[in-house]
This record gives sequence, structure tokens and C-alpha cells, in this order.
Amino acid sequence: MPHSPALVSVDWGTSSFRAFLAASDGTALDEVGADRGALGLAKGEHETFLSAQIGAWKQRYPELPVVMSGMVGARQGWVEAPYAPCPAGAAEIAAAALTIPAAALGPILLAPGLSALDSRGAPDVMRGEETQILGALKASGGRDGLYVLPGTHSKWARVADGRILGFTTFMTGDVFAALKDHTVLGRLMGPAGPNEPAGFALGVDAAASLERPGDLLHAIFMTRTLGLFERLAPAELAEYLSGLLIGAEILAGAGGASSAIVVGSAALTARYRKAGALIGVELEPAPANCATLGQIALVEQLRLG
Repeated sequence: MPHSPALVSVDWGTSSFRAFLAASDGTALDEVGADRGALGLAKGEHETFLSAQIGAWKQRYPELPVVMSGMVGARQGWVEAPYAPCPAGAAEIAAAALTIPAAALGPILLAPGLSALDSRGAPDVMRGEETQILGALKASGGRDGLYVLPGTHSKWARVADGRILGFTTFMTGDVFAALKDHTVLGRLMGPAGPNEPAGFALGVDAAASLERPGDLLHAIFMTRTLGLFERLAPAELAEYLSGLLIGAEILAGAGGASSAIVVGSAALTARYRKAGALIGVELEPAPANCATLGQIALVEQLRLG
């Protein structure tokens, strides 16, 4: 029996938009996408843009719920959604969700973000990743442990009994881009070659050798000197820096754990899994449709409530 549509799933981040006509098991029956991030639209433009993307689905299936998650709920997005405090599971996240009235689309459910406090009492936040974690939990059968979401601002979340207990953010992607594109390090870098560069493994090994907190800053500068003295080819320098930063993140995020579930794009997941294998942390990939699965979990929770 073919799948039937159960919801319209919208994953709207900082720089891109994706929407799926999804079945109740998360299967994508149709999809649309655009390089139009939620933060790149002016106030008042979001509903018009969304209607253009998913309006045909809603005309055909007017009863379907529309669920959004991601930076569309940021202060600079469509409508600011609150941050629900950790610990939080599907019940707490669903309770903090907003309903946005949309003339052409009907009510839209907007997932909130999450907030947490670190060991010093400093606040941390995520927006969009909480829904992906709920989806990864659904896919894993509710497995306890660490969930890592690599990206511009990587998240390492601690999960138990179906609830996100807390999390830590690492600015790995942002720092890599800033160092590569806006410092002296990038001047010697060349495009990646056709073969897998050895520089990535060398960078991960350098991260594993760090003994003091400040040693990372020294190891970052080695990106330049390894190029100056031709210890690494230009194509390998960016890989060294990437391996160094990802390796340092995994070591800090894992905190001695030997495994975690990784939720991310195929390319980033492969890169993190390679780094994890080099330093003894097994990273198990989650399905690609975790955002949709998490949104389904929110809808199910609201129906139960």
C-alpha cells in the first residue's frame, strides 16, 4: 500500500529552505528546496515565500499540519519562538511550540529552541537541532547517550530517557571558515586534490596530542608553518586545519565517551566519523530525515496531549 501524506515538514535554516510532503513514518513523498535562508528575508516576506513553495501541497491536502523548525524561529526570522529550558523531551518542546496564523496555509506549528546552562552557569542555545535530536531518538528507538550535530555551530547533546539533559556548542565550522578566509593561514592553501589528503589525519593526530588548553592556538598556527616548510602540500593545509578543529571538538564533546550518534549531512558525517575513528570515538550515523521525524514526534505529542 503506498504511503499517504501526513504532514508538511519545513526545515528552514540560516541559509537554506527545505520542505517535504511526508508520510507518517517520515518518508518524503515530494520535496522542494531553495537557497533562501530564513534570516535573508525581510519581515513580512516569509509567509509569501512559504506559500509559493508549499501552496500546491496545501491546496491538494488542506487538512495536513504544517510544522517548521530551524532559524525561522529566531529573533531575525519570521516569528521569534521561545527557548525551552533543558532538560526537555518531546512533551516540553511541543508545549513551548508556537502556532502562527497564515491566511493562505492555515495554522503553522513552529518548534521552539532549547537553552541550557554549562558548568559555570553560562547559557547555551540551539534552534532546529532539538527537532533533529527528537527525530534521531525516534529512529534509534529512544537510545540514551550523546548526539552530535556537526555544522557551523556544532552541538553535543546528552540524552537520557527520551529527554535532552543538556548540550554544548562548538563554533567549529565558523572558526574554520574565519581562519581559512580571513587570516594569514589561508594564503598558502590550495584547492583540495583528487586524492584524500593526509593533512586531515595529521590534524586529528595533532588535536589528540594537545596537553594544555592553549596548545590548540599553537597547533592552529602550525597550519602556516607546515606549508612554509613544505611539510604539507597547499592542498593539504585546509585539511590539516579541518582535522585539527574537528578532532579537538570530538575530544572535548565526547568527554571520554567511546561512542555517539551523529546527525548531519552525508559529507560532514563522513568527515566526523573519520576523525572519530582516528581517536577512538565511534560515531554512528542517524537517518537523513531526522528533522521530519522530530516534527512528527511533536505532532504526535500534541495529539496525545
